Amino acid sequence: MNAPNRRRHAVLRGTSSGGAASLALQCAWNVYRAVNRRMPEAGALTVWLTGSAAVFGLPESAVPDDDGLGRRSRHGGVTVTDWNKVGAALQQAASGRPATGQGTLDRWVAAVGRRLAFDELEARILALALHYRLDQRIERLWDAISDCRGRPTRFMRDADLIALLLAEPQAEVASRLAGEAKLLAGGVLHLGTQADLSALERLVSLIRRDVPPAADVYDQLLGATTIAPLGWEAFAHLGREAEVAAEVLRTALAGGEAGVNILLYGPPGTGKTSFAATLATRIGARLRPVAEADDDGDEPDRDRRLAGLRLAQRLAEPGSTVLLFDEAEDLFLGRRMMFDEPRASSRVFIHRLLERMAVPVIWTANDITVLGPAVLRRMTMCLELRVPNLATRTVLWRRLGDAHGVALCDAEAARLARLVPAAPAVAATALRAARLAGGGAETARLVVEGVARAVRGGGLPAPEPETDTSYDPALVNADGDLIALEADLLRPGAPRAVSFLLAGPPGAGKSAWIRHLAGRMGLQVLQKRASDLLDPFVGGTEQNIAGAFAEARDTGAFLVFDEADSMLLDRADAVRSWEISEVNEMLTWMESHPLPFACTTNLAERLDRASLRRFLVKLRFDWLTEAQARLAFPRFFGQPAPVGVDALRTLTPADFALVRRRAALRRDMPAPEALLRLLAAECAGRFGGRGPMGFVPERPK
Repeated sequence: MNAPNRRRHAVLRGTSSGGAASLALQCAWNVYRAVNRRMPEAGALTVWLTGSAAVFGLPESAVPDDDGLGRRSRHGGVTVTDWNKVGAALQQAASGRPATGQGTLDRWVAAVGRRLAFDELEARILALALHYRLDQRIERLWDAISDCRGRPTRFMRDADLIALLLAEPQAEVASRLAGEAKLLAGGVLHLGTQADLSALERLVSLIRRDVPPAADVYDQLLGATTIAPLGWEAFAHLGREAEVAAEVLRTALAGGEAGVNILLYGPPGTGKTSFAATLATRIGARLRPVAEADDDGDEPDRDRRLAGLRLAQRLAEPGSTVLLFDEAEDLFLGRRMMFDEPRASSRVFIHRLLERMAVPVIWTANDITVLGPAVLRRMTMCLELRVPNLATRTVLWRRLGDAHGVALCDAEAARLARLVPAAPAVAATALRAARLAGGGAETARLVVEGVARAVRGGGLPAPEPETDTSYDPALVNADGDLIALEADLLRPGAPRAVSFLLAGPPGAGKSAWIRHLAGRMGLQVLQKRASDLLDPFVGGTEQNIAGAFAEARDTGAFLVFDEADSMLLDRADAVRSWEISEVNEMLTWMESHPLPFACTTNLAERLDRASLRRFLVKLRFDWLTEAQARLAFPRFFGQPAPVGVDALRTLTPADFALVRRRAALRRDMPAPEALLRLLAAECAGRFGGRGPMGFVPERPK
């Protein structure tokens, strides 16, 4: 700034309440010194000063007579006499005005300027913008001059007018209002038609309420939201990908890597936001949400969220902060009003924004189709969040129960985990409610059932089956040597990519043996039923099948498909194209899956012929033999087997377990003959004795 300009700025200073008047007079003085009396701006300035004389404490005699002044000055300048009066009045108003202290507005300009590294001119432009919104004297001066030039009166669209009011070179002002300059790139100002969507509006609100800036202005400008993290083990079901995401963020923060974006996607309720908080805690970073509410605490629209993201990038502490943009769909597809059609954002702008952001961002989305392939390609990592498997959920319930002071024994934790397949966040919410209600496992069950029912539109998912019989090799009638097969699979260097087809009647021990085998191999079981995979929308079942294989691969689990005949129906009998595509999807994944998986079925004769060739191990689990039935009776009931048990040719271990539960309802254990009658009732109506299903057992090489 040259010496004459410095002298002019020294005439009037301050930006408090009194400083607003001083700034208005200073801007008016700058206009007076810069324009000729014959110019329209001179007439606009004269009209403004005449109308504002009272607020500046000027007598009517000190300003030009307003009789006919407005008509004359609208199309041109003013007389020499009137112009001299304007100069003298401005000096008189300024000379009698005492210096003002620093007000709330000044402190905010200083705080934002320090955080965003503004130079002096950028800080003065911000102060002018704030005063324009807060003080009618400055607003009327701007509007009067803008109107005489025939231009829109919205602030911040006219760099040469700002230069005129601040007595700065127009080129310097224009450079501070360029798209990549700090004022706009940081989201503080907005030059578009919706200037009120910038952080300026938030600053105006804070200043009007006389709220001074805090040491950390991020929360004041963008909102403060605390998201409670869970323990890292709560997301063990995400497998290695979670650790990789943590390492990516940790390295990006340490090295100042730009353009790092982590996308967490999946259905609502799978814990995306909770995992974001847990991920940040894992690497010792602070997670700061972006623009989750507008200035009135209401839902922000796309423009506000975009402005908030740009400002957050400038306000966040580099090297120690990760931003969270929840519900990323807002940015890529939004509505201005409730009934407006959806509108897409500028693709090029969003792409460059993703590539250049200095602070890592975690994005969450329920529907990634809105983002589009071009955006997804610019994500550093994409993690799908799924509901954890039963074993993981059981451990999770027990640990979260301890954390919330709700004691859960192993059986209670397993029951809750089995009852409602829910994400960690749902479990944590239920246990918090149980603690507040002073209840235990039963209270937690009521809460989590209510949440799960609401999420599913009023219905509960079918609970995962509970097996009350452990694997007993003496009570399994398989057409292969299970002991020898286990030995082959457990030997050092044995292949892991082994596929099993287990057929036979319900309750014959198929699931019990596969769980036993998974335990011997040191693997958790990931169980999927037909109801988990079948989807009413075209392509949905194929996507669920692919997701199941991917989840097993990511978590290193032993994948088990129950009721596999629903996904592997003979394509020769198909009447719809999607019936064929579902089978094709299963066959494709079966050939490439690197870990053991098993399919169980009660209807092996309905399976597609091509699928049979893809199973390395095919086993038939049949009804108990006579000897096994006689052995099972004392093991389940503690009584000798009656003679009539040999006549029941369609018994399974599950039948004995069911009858034992029924007997437990009585005060005393029934006599063997009564138990035999209950077993016979279970066998009633069953057909088929013992015999192979056409399987040729194969053992992996």
